[in-house]
Amino acid sequence: MSFGEMMEILQIKNKGKIVFCNAGEFYLATGKDAVLLKELINLKLTCLKPEVCKVGFPISALEKYLEKIYQKEYGYIVYYFDQAKEELEILEEYKGKKRSEIKRNNNNCYICSKGTKKYKKPDKYIEALAKLYEREDKQEQEKI
Repeated sequence: MSFGEMMEILQIKNKGKIVFCNAGEFYLATGKDAVLLKELINLKLTCLKPEVCKVGFPISALEKYLEKIYQKEYGYIVYYFDQAKEELEILEEYKGKKRSEIKRNNNNCYICSKGTKKYKKPDKYIEALAKLYEREDKQEQEKI
């Protein structure tokens, strides 16, 4: 089983909460949780695998980001994966008042360039769409 598959199962188990788990020196959220975190607190999306986004931050920044999510009143659960024991444990959990309505696992895979590779072969139509989405994202950020 891959890290991504484990995260998908944890998201099903913890429906309505944002799920985090450590991977090395970072905490990651994937799929719909990653897309929500981009919208809520503007974390940068990258590719986990084809058609699935991820966001992450250093372990040392956990409290900072959990506080931001708490202020937005979304529930979360933080898992710690112990590499040596190959076990998961729950570090922190908050029920929250709001639940994510997001169903999609990615924002726009055509413009994701920070992942391991681009998954779609771009053509002139896809490039045009990507540029449009990038301009819209920039305009949206300027409004904030």
